[in-house]
Amino acid sequence: MYPLFSRYIHPTTDFGFKRLFGQEDSKEILRGFLNAILTLPRPIVELSYIPSEQLPGSADERSGIYDVYCMDSEGQRCIVEMQRARQAFLKERSLYYVTFPIVQQMRRGTNEYPFRLLPIYSIAVLNFRLDDDPRHMRHVNLRDAATGALFYDKLTFVYIELPKFTATLDDDLSLADKWVYMLRNMPALVDIPAELADEPFPEAFQLAEEAALSPDERIVYEGSLKRTMDEQSIYQTGRREGREEARLETQLEIAQAMLARGIDRATVAQVTGLSEEVLSQL
Repeated sequence: MYPLFSRYIHPTTDFGFKRLFGQEDSKEILRGFLNAILTLPRPIVELSYIPSEQLPGSADERSGIYDVYCMDSEGQRCIVEMQRARQAFLKERSLYYVTFPIVQQMRRGTNEYPFRLLPIYSIAVLNFRLDDDPRHMRHVNLRDAATGALFYDKLTFVYIELPKFTATLDDDLSLADKWVYMLRNMPALVDIPAELADEPFPEAFQLAEEAALSPDERIVYEGSLKRTMDEQSIYQTGRREGREEARLETQLEIAQAMLARGIDRATVAQVTGLSEEVLSQL
């Protein structure tokens, strides 16, 4: 899943994601990504990054909150997060994250109407499946439970699940899906595909050239890649161990049922694969 040698860096690593979307040199890339994913009534023309020091709360509370936090020229705020490993209570974390820009707006002190908030968008790019819903991208708002009508339009959550995206460039991809394709497949590409020839895709590929990294950047990137690979390995090991535990539980249940019916241990051992030593403890 993570080839060690490729022309382009892995955009799902912490280093890669912040290089593509979280620095001044990548502002146009971020703007193109946001306009494609959010499909706003008016596209974002200009944006600026908001440093964590401007967030409310203590330094510990602000530390490591977002991968990318920015604001456009109209005051709309966007949070962009890359989540590589499955997170417990991910939806609750998303809600927690948006409280910071909400409180930040409330504390401006120059607003005649302190509860009149500007839109907040939270985009979570996930390198795992959130649930069994087949869609790889979802836009979530506050809606009326009875009618489904939009109740509040200034808070939007977007979840992009990369493993669910299986389309290829031969398909008729939307602009948003071209971004998803790039995030999922960049390390496997040798050249920029013709379908991604329009800006800011070429700018993103140029910034992602592994050969363009400085020696210090390469050290940071390789460390980031190793952490990502370790996270994936831990997840796969956990899944394998979980399957083994489930299989053992099934074997024990079958063995207990057979023993309760008076079937001899030798036969139960042969059927279930459990040792007679284990069976003697049931």
